[in-house]
Amino acid sequence: METENSERFSVYGFSTDYPRSCWIEFNPKSRRDAGDVVFHFPEKERVFLSWGELERAEKRFQSIEGHAEHGVSMLRKNRAARDFERVRNDSLTLNSHSAVYNRIRVKELLAGFLSGRKTVEREAYSIHLHCRESSRYFVLYSLLSRSATDETYEKSILAMAHSFKCH
Repeated sequence: METENSERFSVYGFSTDYPRSCWIEFNPKSRRDAGDVVFHFPEKERVFLSWGELERAEKRFQSIEGHAEHGVSMLRKNRAARDFERVRNDSLTLNSHSAVYNRIRVKELLAGFLSGRKTVEREAYSIHLHCRESSRYFVLYSLLSRSATDETYEKSILAMAHSFKCH
């Protein structure tokens, strides 16, 4: 539902509300069965919405929890990641489906010759959802800079998730 601060994004039979301050970028390879879109915030932060064939996800992962844990483990395996901390791991109900929400705090080693061993704090958010009705999985995720880790972005990401319609 559109409000003064949000508007509806809708494509291929699914939709979500996003902040009006964002601009949207499609991956040009996106199709009905798989793809992704980026919501760019004015402060240069980004939230991604990816989707794909549910059958492929179910072949790789035994459950939605396994799918979500795979995303967390990919972040943990990143060579630049240091001091990994899971801040939240919750179950949500979105559009009548079970979903998994993770919030991760990590220190990331800066790349570059002049940066030495300097790290920057970041927070990762991910929400995984499997929808049998549309035969798709959806992942809403972001890796925010430390300057953007206030409650505003978490509220925006959760608002996008709670307004999500997959069928």
